[in-house]
Amino acid sequence: MEVILHIGAHRTGTTAMQAWLLQNADTLAASGTAYWGPDRTRAGLFSGLIKRPDLVTPQDMQNARRIRMAIAIELDRLSDQGMKRLIISEENVIGAMPQCVDMLTLYPDMTGRIERVARAIGPRLRRVAVSIRRYDMWWASVLTMSVARGVRVPEAHSLARLADHPRGWRQVIGGVWNTLGLPVSVWSHEGMGSDHRAQLGAMMPRAGLPAGLYEPGRRDNAAPCLSDLHRRLIAAGHRPAQPRQTRWMPFEGALRAAMVAHYLEDLAWLRTAPPGIDWMDVSAQSMGANPGAPTEEEGHYHDRQASRLA
Repeated sequence: MEVILHIGAHRTGTTAMQAWLLQNADTLAASGTAYWGPDRTRAGLFSGLIKRPDLVTPQDMQNARRIRMAIAIELDRLSDQGMKRLIISEENVIGAMPQCVDMLTLYPDMTGRIERVARAIGPRLRRVAVSIRRYDMWWASVLTMSVARGVRVPEAHSLARLADHPRGWRQVIGGVWNTLGLPVSVWSHEGMGSDHRAQLGAMMPRAGLPAGLYEPGRRDNAAPCLSDLHRRLIAAGHRPAQPRQTRWMPFEGALRAAMVAHYLEDLAWLRTAPPGIDWMDVSAQSMGANPGAPTEEEGHYHDRQASRLA
């Protein structure tokens, strides 16, 4: 039995994907694929594992041994039931959005987090799945959630740092690959963010998809509405989006151009990435075709759950 770990990233449609996997859990199980999502990982199963490395206590380290045993027992039980694989989807494995905002960079303490989770799962972990998104759209979505919670809007110098920061998806993906030495499936939110079947196929490339998968096309955990965000921005003394815009975009002009250029460099690297990094290609021309509709945004439900995690 193999384990596939889907680690997000946040704001790339993971909540919608998790809802779809949960709704199709019986169909998947009938074909030998089990699924654990945040309803399992955040209900005690991963307690203490998904935590900032600098906050890990000796008690957490002791609990990790107990968690490894509990996970091993669960995996044996699934194997006895005829399961061939288990998909675990938990985006907080690589970090938390508030810390990304505080540190003004992508998942700064990812390595320690993912190492702890990989040790807990053990040798049955065979593949990791990662979804990425254009930097201007990703950071705008993250900052929207942050401002909606009452966090101050970043100043101009902070936005410039986000636009120019050298750490990006290439470092995140390469870090996962170098740390775990496992195959990493990667797709873009622009190319596959609303195609749940394609994402599932990327997670388990050697297995065919079962017939009868349900596609509800429902709205899951949308980001805060623009009118609510406008009120907060105006109260903070910032100029809100223009009336015809459907989302807040804090990056303008040269900053946004720099972020798009950085993303294009990442896509070029992914197309020539070393064996073990499996890129589900999306052309530069279609890169902005699906920048993240409300139906694909993550939002309040999982963020409330995430607030219980460091």
